Amino acid sequence: MKSLGYSAYKSTETQVTDNKGKILLLLYDGAIRFTRFARMGMERKDPKIKGENISKVIAIITELDCALDQEKGKELAENLAGLYQYMLRRLTHANVNNEVQPLEEVERLLNELKEAFETAAQQLDETPKKTDQQKEVSSEKLNLSA
Repeated sequence: MKSLGYSAYKSTETQVTDNKGKILLLLYDGAIRFTRFARMGMERKDPKIKGENISKVIAIITELDCALDQEKGKELAENLAGLYQYMLRRLTHANVNNEVQPLEEVERLLNELKEAFETAAQQLDETPKKTDQQKEVSSEKLNLSA
């Protein structure tokens, strides 16, 4: 019974690990969508829609900021952290002053970041990776030469 639980855990762990890039893109999609909703709320003079959606964007950006790995990608992480902090200030400004322009700016920045991560993910997917069959052939060659 324990082995089934462990194998299910390992399977889930692998799926989650393999989908970090997808999760990141989904977070950007959500932040972009909620920014649009906040802008629509502002244009319709509906403070509830505006406030709720700005809060959602703030929550997503805060999570993205907290998830940065300062050790692995020090310079990139620092740059992203600065950009996330800037976007949080702009969202607060938009909410307090009822201005659409900062929301448009944040939406543009989020789109640019999403596109950059999509491009990076595509490049990673295109790098040749050894399949299990290629690994078996390689190990057979090693055994033959020994």
